Amino acid sequence: MSVTHTVKDTAARVGLPSRTLRYYDRIGLVCPPRTPAGYRVYGPEDEGRLRFVRQAKSLGFSLAEIRELIAVAERGCSEGVMPEVERLLGEKIAAIDAQVADLGAFRERLVAFQARGGDPGFSGPDAFCGCLSQADAADGTAAPAPAPAS
Repeated sequence: MSVTHTVKDTAARVGLPSRTLRYYDRIGLVCPPRTPAGYRVYGPEDEGRLRFVRQAKSLGFSLAEIRELIAVAERGCSEGVMPEVERLLGEKIAAIDAQVADLGAFRERLVAFQARGGDPGFSGPDAFCGCLSQADAADGTAAPAPAPAS
């Protein structure tokens, strides 16, 4: 019989709060067995899965994406697994690339805002905060800059 640990001990061992372990059990990411008294007990495989979930979350994977990765891993190393892993990773890479592009455009708006000394360059009811609300011209929603005062 393998060594098992309580929620509190396992949480400390894997670097997650106890309530997170209970939540992951409730949503089915981990399914630790229970003692006759109803206490969850986690074994080495459960701890490995929890570490994987923690690492995947830290890399930006959603719980739904993690659930898919776990489901693929549980099917083992068959021929159909690698294309699915490649697809999941490709989707994540594409999402990250889009986020990087959005962050780059936002950075450019912040730099331009700072260079103007905080002047948004436009006014009106849509001019809440020039550094945040003025969309970049690439998406076609940029607020037009007002004509210079004469």
